Amino acid sequence: MLNWQTLAGLAISLVCLGYVLMDVDFGQLWDLMRHMNWLYALAVNALLAFSFWVRSQRWRVLLAPVKDCRLGGLWDANIIGFMANNVLPARLGELVRALTAQQLAQVPASSALATIVVERILDGLTLLLILFATLIFADPAATAGAFSVGYMRGAGYTLLAGYLAVLAMLFALWRWPQATMGTLCRLAGRLSPRLGQTLEGILQTFHQGLMVLGQTRHLPLLLLLTAGTWLPMLMEYVVFLPAVDLPPSLFLACMAFTGASLAAAVPAGPGYVGTFQLACLWAMMMGGAPQQAAANFAMLFWAVQYFPLTAAGLITMWRRGLTLKGLRQARQAEPSPPGRP
Repeated sequence: MLNWQTLAGLAISLVCLGYVLMDVDFGQLWDLMRHMNWLYALAVNALLAFSFWVRSQRWRVLLAPVKDCRLGGLWDANIIGFMANNVLPARLGELVRALTAQQLAQVPASSALATIVVERILDGLTLLLILFATLIFADPAATAGAFSVGYMRGAGYTLLAGYLAVLAMLFALWRWPQATMGTLCRLAGRLSPRLGQTLEGILQTFHQGLMVLGQTRHLPLLLLLTAGTWLPMLMEYVVFLPAVDLPPSLFLACMAFTGASLAAAVPAGPGYVGTFQLACLWAMMMGGAPQQAAANFAMLFWAVQYFPLTAAGLITMWRRGLTLKGLRQARQAEPSPPGRP
């Protein structure tokens, strides 16, 4: 049954997509698709594949304190997890990725989930660095729809505060586990005893996988691999701009990239459909792109990644003999952390 969060995400996606489609010249978009050089789409997916390879290398480093994993299993888990994000509501892809790693790399799903949280901190701080660097060159008075440079900067500061708070909590959970869990669970228990019990289980789960925080010698490598994960993804935007008759501008690509990244923080349907297109459209218009060209880019760029990645994930899942139902059953069979019922 769909819960209210899922329904809200789907509603937001539909509204955003409808807003974008109102101003799309479908005749021009169709002509553009018929005459487009599809080598641009091939280049985008080649860069995406390289980014996934680097991402898998980084995950291997993060999981090293738990187990020395084979790269192939982590690559497949990444592909399947991102496919799941494209087809499942509520952004369940990260959970699917952890459960797939449990099956293919034989690591506890709880440890995989904890390392994914660390990944998200590294990713978030990197994306915010790109955002703030991009806004240095943006027109402070630029606006488009509900977007403005001031809004993007404010959203960046808000996300930065959130990431730093989560990072501080994870460090405290690693360094002083019992005291941190006791304090947080008592605070949550004052609001609701059930909430306190749920939070205790979550914190126990994450504590199992936080051994990587003790491997500080790996931090420079992790930062390098994080840059290697996201720079190819930024270059995807650069190389695809000429496909819609826009110049290969690094600034315009950065605007589209940061707009789409901010959209990922908004509740949406599977694959960030609607929110991606609208945020990308507004950000590119703020960067000086014509509205129709920006809309064409937002629609086509999303499609040339979404469909190949989804197909690759489904094929990988079939090749590995995995199903979503089987992954869920494996999660239920995983032993509970010590001290957790």
